[in-house]
Amino acid sequence: MTSLKYRSDIDGLRAVAVLGVVIYHAFPHALPGGFIGVDIFFVISGYLISGILYKGLKANGGDGNFSPFSFREFYARRTRRLFPALITMLVITMAYGWLILLPDEFQQLGKHVAAGILFIQNIVFWQESGYFETVANLKPLLHLWSLAVEEQFYIIFPPLLILLWKKPKMLVPAMVVLMIASFVGNMIMSIQNSVSDFFLTPYRAWEFLGGSLLAWWHYNKNHEEDVSFYREALSWMGLLLLGLGMAVIHTGDAYPGWRALLPVAGTLLLMEGGAGTGGNGAWVNRKILSHPAVVWIGLISYPLYLFHWPALSFVHIVKGENPKPGYIIVAILMSFVLTVLTYYFIEKKIRHNKSRWTIPALVAAFLITGMLGLLAFFGKTPIRYDSSMAVRIEKINNAIADKNMMAGWAQLKCSNGFILNRAGGDGPQTLFLGDSNVQQYAPRILEEIQSHPTGERGAIFIAEGGVVPIPNVSREHSSEWDKMFAILDQQLAVNPKTDRVVIAARWCNYFAKNGDWKINGFSMGEFSGREKAIKSLGDLIQKIVSTGRSVSLVLATPTGSELDPRAMFKRGFLGLSAREPYLSKDVFLRPNKELLNAIEATGRSHGAKVIDPMNYLCSNGTIMVFDERGIPICYDDHHLRPGFVREHVKYLDETVAP
Repeated sequence: MTSLKYRSDIDGLRAVAVLGVVIYHAFPHALPGGFIGVDIFFVISGYLISGILYKGLKANGGDGNFSPFSFREFYARRTRRLFPALITMLVITMAYGWLILLPDEFQQLGKHVAAGILFIQNIVFWQESGYFETVANLKPLLHLWSLAVEEQFYIIFPPLLILLWKKPKMLVPAMVVLMIASFVGNMIMSIQNSVSDFFLTPYRAWEFLGGSLLAWWHYNKNHEEDVSFYREALSWMGLLLLGLGMAVIHTGDAYPGWRALLPVAGTLLLMEGGAGTGGNGAWVNRKILSHPAVVWIGLISYPLYLFHWPALSFVHIVKGENPKPGYIIVAILMSFVLTVLTYYFIEKKIRHNKSRWTIPALVAAFLITGMLGLLAFFGKTPIRYDSSMAVRIEKINNAIADKNMMAGWAQLKCSNGFILNRAGGDGPQTLFLGDSNVQQYAPRILEEIQSHPTGERGAIFIAEGGVVPIPNVSREHSSEWDKMFAILDQQLAVNPKTDRVVIAARWCNYFAKNGDWKINGFSMGEFSGREKAIKSLGDLIQKIVSTGRSVSLVLATPTGSELDPRAMFKRGFLGLSAREPYLSKDVFLRPNKELLNAIEATGRSHGAKVIDPMNYLCSNGTIMVFDERGIPICYDDHHLRPGFVREHVKYLDETVAP
């Protein structure tokens, strides 16, 4: 069984995996596919943990009955391995988060810490994924999704293996069937729901099972007589697949899907290539992956994985989306320092401590850390600011939390999967078409139509965040445009009660240079694409007007970092200080005026009434930032918050007037 003993080349593979992830997170363009390091970890984990299980089962006489001690020992080893560094990272992250985060951000951090009690972070992040959710860089514990996937697999796999061990002829076929089923599910979900495919364990299990099957192969085979050429060919092929995956797979590609075959197959080939005994392991495994420096990185790979992401995330929180490289480098160096200190002074000492109190103490510390997360989530932790700052923070926090635009609207799922929203009476209907910038008006529209007598006007929203209401526009990896316009055509054809149509969007965003939106293959950020898109918008308006319906075209609401409540503080690595934001109408319009004038002109020339929100949201050339109570009018940098819309935004009232 020499091939299931310690192998330094596997620690070398861990180094490849963690360095790929760290480089990708720090400088994505330098290694676009570095995130496949997580898949390498999954395969290695499947191989090593399965080897431990096979050894444990064999030690029990091969009858498939783990003794209570051995079964307990398996999870005790997992606890010793995972908890010391994990608890250390969580405590440091929460402490620093308390220092520099806004209350809503700290609450979210607490939620993610609390999710760790049950190892369900992947499910939490899966549920949070969406158009309006916090971007990945601003979630300091996002990387723990992979740890949750691994632990979920190892809650299910050992009992399953025990059952299969009793019927040895079924063990390998059953594992192969499960691996194929998981891979097929992964392929299907990579097309239907890439977020689920990425985060959820059933669609990742095949990667662990691949490692498990290789461990079984090594468990049953003797490699003493393996020839070197066989090993060399496998290892070089595996190295090529890993290099290819890190070079050609990019963020935005459907993943895992079939692309994950590159890191999974590459890892399996490298582990098989290095499995020979008596010096028959491949040169790559012996000379590169087993080099002491590479092995050392592999040994500290777990705490390095844990610490690098929070360090980078806090840099993005403080310095914005594109911090200077110097900050990124310092963050990586800090994560290395924390990694080394944790590995030598906490992880190694606790992991090899034989005291019978070690496991209970680790479990208790883990639960206490989770409870601290719950306290943060429920806002029960002390505030570190003076009273005036606390009042300001409360107002900012209220604005950030006020984002449920479609509250009170009924959801109707159409035959093609598109969701439309409806409210009000069964009389004439006003149809609202657009993206989230039309949805932001829903609270005021709902209040207006509910103030009318029963049976009077109702409203329908055909809208989706990030979907521009212009025919023939497309964006990579999205089919929502086709769905939206299919539902629009259907409503116009079969619903004669729809007599008014309102079109609104975040126009300036879609026509930005280097944007992702195209029309008939032409970028809308370029002159030719812009002309085609504006013409297509005019054709849409004319088409609706020709059916006898009135059309209102709403121009852009102001956007900018000055309007983001989070920007109303000056971020620093040691905390927050107040900032008084200011945004002039001229500053906003200067780069956008030509576009908005063109949209207004095409709207008027095709029979639409044009409504300009800037006439209502500006005063003396200054864009409104706060309402009369000192609460920001937006909840981010480009959406008016529902409370403000409900009370103040009256310029669309006429579109739903009786």
